[in-house]
Amino acid sequence: MRATRIVIYGLLALVAATGIGLAYANNSSRDGQASASTIPTSLVPVTRRDLTDSITVDGALGYGPSTPFTNHLQGTVTSAPSPGDVIDRGQPIYRIDNKPVILMFGNIPAYRDLRLGVSDGPDVKELEENLLALGYANSSNLKANGHVDSYDVAAIKRWEKALGLDQDGVVPFGRVIFVPGSVRIDKVNVADGGQAGPGTPVVEVTSNQRIVTIDLDARRQDIAVVGAAVQVTLASGRTISGTISEVGKVATTANNQTTIKVYVTLDDSTSSGNVDHAPVKVAVASQTHKGVLAVPINALLAIPGGYTVEVSTNGRRHQVPVKTGLFAQGMVEITGDGIGEGTLVVVPVE
Repeated sequence: MRATRIVIYGLLALVAATGIGLAYANNSSRDGQASASTIPTSLVPVTRRDLTDSITVDGALGYGPSTPFTNHLQGTVTSAPSPGDVIDRGQPIYRIDNKPVILMFGNIPAYRDLRLGVSDGPDVKELEENLLALGYANSSNLKANGHVDSYDVAAIKRWEKALGLDQDGVVPFGRVIFVPGSVRIDKVNVADGGQAGPGTPVVEVTSNQRIVTIDLDARRQDIAVVGAAVQVTLASGRTISGTISEVGKVATTANNQTTIKVYVTLDDSTSSGNVDHAPVKVAVASQTHKGVLAVPINALLAIPGGYTVEVSTNGRRHQVPVKTGLFAQGMVEITGDGIGEGTLVVVPVE
């Protein structure tokens, strides 16, 4: 029987669409004796493994979306940061009338003055947690329970003294900005000497961690799953692993293309260089088949209506019809009579 062994270097769909492939002729005897191949061959075992197909999309390496920090104090900006500055817990973001606006960690935005007598709330607890973390109190004299008491007031006064503020034990609305973590200054909207009233976005900030932003075709949003692993290829050719950390919920349309934002956190952002913005390629898994029997794609023999593989048993070779599944990672999923983990199949030597 004459068959054509196809060496496939892409997805089956691509091969079918283009008809492109490398082939070699293989003659097998009717009684199952060893075949005489026109090119060298070797034997490889069928393996049981996970196969993952992926698509590659364009991305941009940077610091993610920019968010404005809205000012809630009235006065003159007397000290503004510079783009690229990193602001951490307890540090001033900018100064109004020479008094600092301080960054603190928390998920609940500030929305009121915090003082003795104010109602309990999560914003109070955030303030307490920050005062403890910054060393202005300890567990013996302050409990982070969301209730302002005399111990809170004492800790606030210690914090005010360190900042050069009036030691009145009151944190006015606008003196602190709560965010989940440290930030990077992306843009300064009001320079030194500018006026800033309530509602003025004095600065805009991004994450302090380098992330990849993808404008993903909305028709492929099914592949964007938070927590999914991806591979990011830098302009230098280096590949870094990453994880999808956020998937946008609002689609936008531009140039007749509808996309959603997908954000990827790098496993090792220190190895991504120091360029603020750079194009990258991101390989995103589109499907995974777990624990399947797989062989190298070039083990397939194309026959009318399907495929076979050439199996070697005790030195004798014979062809076994197989059904194919997922093509990925240079391998193909197969099933067939007598095909199991460890079965030896013939492949050409490249």
